[in-house]
Amino acid sequence: MNLKCLFILFATSLTYSSGVDLSKILEWYKPRHYEIANGEDKVDLRIYYEAMCPGCIIEYTRILPDILDKLGAYVNLKTYPYGNAWKTENGKIQCQHGPEECYGNKLHACAIDILKDTTQYVKYTACMMSGQEDGSGGSNDKGATSCGKQMGIDATKIIECAKGEKGEKLLEKYGEETDYEVPDLRSVPWSLINGKFVSAEKWFATICAALAHLPQSVNNCV
Repeated sequence: MNLKCLFILFATSLTYSSGVDLSKILEWYKPRHYEIANGEDKVDLRIYYEAMCPGCIIEYTRILPDILDKLGAYVNLKTYPYGNAWKTENGKIQCQHGPEECYGNKLHACAIDILKDTTQYVKYTACMMSGQEDGSGGSNDKGATSCGKQMGIDATKIIECAKGEKGEKLLEKYGEETDYEVPDLRSVPWSLINGKFVSAEKWFATICAALAHLPQSVNNCV
């Protein structure tokens, strides 16, 4: 019998003996950083970054695409385009690399919201970030439009979102989630695997180790 079954049996017996609300116990038990999807184990990878951070660009454009290509079927990915931004006393969000970065973060947030598909939005936002390195664009209107043309994505909607109230609300949401999930955030890029900090160069090994218990082997891990 696995630990989950044992826990539920214990919670049920406690309910009958003490009158404790079972639903509250099960809510406490519910995993926060480890999910089961479609009957397969998924490793939870969360990335906290900002659009113009050099280290974030390297991690996001050179390491993350390879992880998704090789292990994407086993990863629940969530990205947070906010990083070291903060709110001023009047409630205005300011970003580490200035207003241009705040706008870039909004473009990323809007791309996530509009495109939905994880692989697609990662490729699209990585394309924008790559443009900053080679001078072809960046996380700005030029980069959003150029990458949209390359990928067959309507960048107009993403740009309109970033320039409007929706983009501001999305950026604020990612800020609140970042502050809540990583209250001790010291620098970016920052990443969590199943709730624990893991640097990008160790993502592959850590994800494979988390999948080692699967009855079937993960081809790219062996």
